[in-house]
Amino acid sequence: MSVSPLAAPGIEVIELRNVRSEDLLPVLDEETATWREALDWDFSPSAELVTRFVGMQALSGFAFLVNGRVAGYSYYISEERKGLIGDVYILKAERTVARENRLIEAVLDALVEDGMVRRVESQLMMIEGPLDRPMPYSRKLRVFGRTFMMREADGKRIGRGPASDRILLEPWRDERNEEAAQLIGMAYHGHIDSYINDQYQSIAGARRFLLNIVQYPGCGRFFQPASFLAFDRETGQPCGLILGSLVAETVGHITQICVAPQMRRRGIGHELLRSALERMEEYGCRKTSLTVTSVNEGAIRLYEDLGFRRMREFAAHVWDGF
Repeated sequence: MSVSPLAAPGIEVIELRNVRSEDLLPVLDEETATWREALDWDFSPSAELVTRFVGMQALSGFAFLVNGRVAGYSYYISEERKGLIGDVYILKAERTVARENRLIEAVLDALVEDGMVRRVESQLMMIEGPLDRPMPYSRKLRVFGRTFMMREADGKRIGRGPASDRILLEPWRDERNEEAAQLIGMAYHGHIDSYINDQYQSIAGARRFLLNIVQYPGCGRFFQPASFLAFDRETGQPCGLILGSLVAETVGHITQICVAPQMRRRGIGHELLRSALERMEEYGCRKTSLTVTSVNEGAIRLYEDLGFRRMREFAAHVWDGF
């Protein structure tokens, strides 16, 4: 796919492989600052990966040019029948919904032309008006509200809950990967989050999810001390999981928390979060964040009870049926 002129003069969209990595740096610098200011999130590891792969001409995506200068970009990943829009960002001075949509549409066009992709997922944190904006390919689109929450450390210990004597928390070990994958598959069966992220729909998908969380920086740097697998003392079976990461030097993030369906409403989520937050604060984290699907009111109540506050609303976009 080559140059695509837009209606306004001086505007064009080109493939990322036709862009020098240094020409993208002003955009990545502003995006990194925006993530830090809005979410206390160090985006620089992700920005460095984008720079490296653009320099290698190994990243699929598009650049948005204004008068010959790069003012924005998008990139995507395709795997078998699914595409993932990894990011869309346009400089604030040049940003409009229509321009963002041009990048999104270019990605969707490319994935559809591939001929194999049937589904595309995205969770774009920095686009304008994420919940009520027009979007390309709207007939195939479903939009799910998501909430970014943050808790500030206050130096106070969270009290143990009723499940503390019922479960055994084992620190994360890679050897438990298969048990964790089976737990995720069971915990998200029929859950709305399994439609947002189809990796939750199967054990094989859950294995890929765990690999991504542990090895790649998209959700921060994996933090093993705040990651636990919970076991039911009576049966010895896994019943809960929490995974943590560091998204800045003193900011933690909960990348995953789930409880087996038959063990819910017994305080296991409380114990998982309490233990993870304690480890993060011991490490020196002054804040911890997480994201949750906005209609999951039970989870939001738990998080608010433990001191999390809603900070930002965003959207998960899922196109299906290509």
